[in-house]
Amino acid sequence: MGPIRELLNRTVVPRTLFWRSLLIVVLPLVVLQVVLTVIFYNRHWDSVTRWLAAGVAGEVSMVVELLEEAPDREAQRHILDRFRRHTDLRMSLEPGGRLAHAVDVAGIAPGLATHIDEKIIEAFAERLDRPFAVDLRSEMPARAVVYVQVGPDLLRVLAPRNRVTSTTTLLLFFWMVGASVVLIVIAVYFLRLQAAPIRELAKAVESFGKGRDLGEFQPRGPAEIRQAAVAFNAMRHRILRHIAQRTEMLAAISHDLRTPLTRMKLELEMLGDESGLTEGLEADVADMMELVETYLTFVRGEEGEATEPQRLKPLLEGMRGRAERAGAVFEVLADADLELPLRPIAFKRCLANLVDNATRHARWIRITAQRRPREVVVAIEDDGPGIPQELWERVFQPFFRGDEARRRSGGGTGLGLTIARDVVLGHGGEMTIGRSSRGGALALIRLPA
Repeated sequence: MGPIRELLNRTVVPRTLFWRSLLIVVLPLVVLQVVLTVIFYNRHWDSVTRWLAAGVAGEVSMVVELLEEAPDREAQRHILDRFRRHTDLRMSLEPGGRLAHAVDVAGIAPGLATHIDEKIIEAFAERLDRPFAVDLRSEMPARAVVYVQVGPDLLRVLAPRNRVTSTTTLLLFFWMVGASVVLIVIAVYFLRLQAAPIRELAKAVESFGKGRDLGEFQPRGPAEIRQAAVAFNAMRHRILRHIAQRTEMLAAISHDLRTPLTRMKLELEMLGDESGLTEGLEADVADMMELVETYLTFVRGEEGEATEPQRLKPLLEGMRGRAERAGAVFEVLADADLELPLRPIAFKRCLANLVDNATRHARWIRITAQRRPREVVVAIEDDGPGIPQELWERVFQPFFRGDEARRRSGGGTGLGLTIARDVVLGHGGEMTIGRSSRGGALALIRLPA
């Protein structure tokens, strides 16, 4: 049952809540209308038609018997006049008339009779034991014409159509369809009102997950959606508070570390050890100062920065000076109108870390930006020695260095890729490392459009 249920969910059941709710409302209504229509046609309309037609057939049968018993033409006319006065049947007797000729003139085609026509004919056949024909499609839509062979004469009866069949069927059908359409329109309106808060909540959650905080979400709609909105607001506050506390704590630690490191640096300079014993300590202090300054710069760029629509190409072109100062050939391939919601300072820090990392090992750098369905892909590639595939994920670890034997003084702080990926994740994207077209490193950034 599991695969069958999954197949039905993918192929039959609508994917959105709005269309599923509409299906829940409309499907029972349609089924009910079909059932009522079938029952009405098969039971009510058939029964009413047979009763009405049988009544008219009984009156016609009585007239036929009276006409046959009449001694002369005058008595027959007197009988017809009495029936005209006391009933709504209009009767005329055609002396010497023939049923076959009347059928030909009227153009009655028994093979074209509908289900209801057959019920009317059956009711007349039960009451009349004389040859007869019923014209239900005469030139007078409001009347049915009955022809009965009475000896050598032909009796022609004009009966109101509502005397032989129910004429309210189409009216009832239109009322059912019209009421259904009105109910469906009302249901669609209210379902849209119910689905709108869900879509807005989903948009707020998606934006927050992409690092675009839209602020406090205003709960509205049904109680369950309000409850979900309140839970989302509470979660948002907890996450923002946690991020702020972590950032403030790390910034405070980094700031506090800078004071003793500065004092240690001054004390080492004052020692003036000519033998070179303090050279190693000075290098370690310099490395620690660089780490602290790097992280403080990153924290200052992230703190309180709002997301704004930014043209991507000027940000990419802003990295040209960094690359050319290091002696690298720099290329940018991006559309001028490519725009994304970004935190500009943080994203510049991300690009700067990636470009600086490339300039240490390469002499050619190219940045490409392309818009794809639902995302924008930024690729930074170089012609350096590249990164081994087994290290593509480990290089994002803090203080990880691909070449452990290399001194920090020539290879950066080990936080560049970590900070760059953190910025990308903060924008709701993802970042991966691969191999470039020239065999060097490739940093691939995917950002939601």
